[in-house]
Amino acid sequence: MHPPAPEIVVTGMGLASSIGSTVAEAFACLMNGEPRFGAATPFELTGLRVPKNQKFLSPSARLLMWAGLRALEQGGWNRDALPPDRTAIFTGSGQVGLEPSQIFPGFRVAHTPEGHADWAALGGPAARLLDPFFPLRALSNSGLALLALEASARGPSNNFVQSDTAGAHALDAAIAALQEGLCDVALAGAFDSLPSPANELNYRRMGLLSPTGCLRPFDRAADGVVLGEAGVALVLERRADAEARGASILAGAALDDGATRPDFIVAAGHGVPALDLAEAAGFLDSSLPCTAFKGLTGYLGAATG
Repeated sequence: MHPPAPEIVVTGMGLASSIGSTVAEAFACLMNGEPRFGAATPFELTGLRVPKNQKFLSPSARLLMWAGLRALEQGGWNRDALPPDRTAIFTGSGQVGLEPSQIFPGFRVAHTPEGHADWAALGGPAARLLDPFFPLRALSNSGLALLALEASARGPSNNFVQSDTAGAHALDAAIAALQEGLCDVALAGAFDSLPSPANELNYRRMGLLSPTGCLRPFDRAADGVVLGEAGVALVLERRADAEARGASILAGAALDDGATRPDFIVAAGHGVPALDLAEAAGFLDSSLPCTAFKGLTGYLGAATG
């Protein structure tokens, strides 16, 4: 018989979102039922080992950096004390790439002789009007890479691009790495930033964006999504290791008894009538309590899970 898998626990949590830049703020907002849609609560990202890395951070990666450093801090981990080769990072990411508005300045001077905007003319003087670091910020795993550099984490790592479930995949990978003995500390995170002119235009064209600016999951008055952004991170350890170093254990992350029945259901609840009806059909007969957070946070993309 195989020995039971070690129990995995959460020792640190970090969050950056429209409902708060700390877990305590976000929890209070959720308990009070205060909807806060849109951009994350403003915060100042200071104290980086390599300050110049700020310019490589996309809006969503910046949220992950804040959440990841806060989670390590709450977990009692000084970045200099982390075991580099035994520290793993697994993340889930969403919206990346170049906003059209970032290209427009180059197009103002990139023209054919006839005066038409021309991609082929974006070299030379026009290229100097483009942000030279956008290729780095456009990488889906840039947030993971920059956070790993900041934490000097050289253990296992992976980034998942899997829509709303990206964060759940990251958490699953972190738990597995700890149970298999591949690392001693694992940070699991997810990040996304959806409020942008291009995104809003795309969602509006698809008929998914709420014209009233209010997301109402499973409501007769539901008329679409509201776009938001967030970064979240959890520090995970084996219970025995956490207890040995005197860490505060915030929650259990995995059970070793094979139990699979959930305590309650967190529904997707997009606030799009057709999607909500299809989802509700899957758990209407369930006796478990159910909730949906998007009515308070907006749609957070890959940071949803």
